[in-house]
Amino acid sequence: MIEEEQEEDGSSAFIVSFPDLDNVFTEGDTLVEAVKHAGEVLVSMLWIFEEKGIVFSPPSPVSILKDRLKEGDSLVLIEVDTVKDGLE
Repeated sequence: MIEEEQEEDGSSAFIVSFPDLDNVFTEGDTLVEAVKHAGEVLVSMLWIFEEKGIVFSPPSPVSILKDRLKEGDSLVLIEVDTVKDGLE
């Protein structure tokens, strides 16, 4: 989920959270930057889970996630490939 926050100086920041991953966040000064950072964070977290043998569930269905959105929030699909994009 991406939430746009207004800074005190009038600029915006985009905060990214992952509803199915506790305490995993990132941000960006622009929406494009926030989505880029989200992909980097997600592939890193999933790669770590795979390396440590941590089992994780598939993403929650959109029908469930959309009920959690606050006004102004966006739900964005971030698709990564931990084999291709994983850290070496």
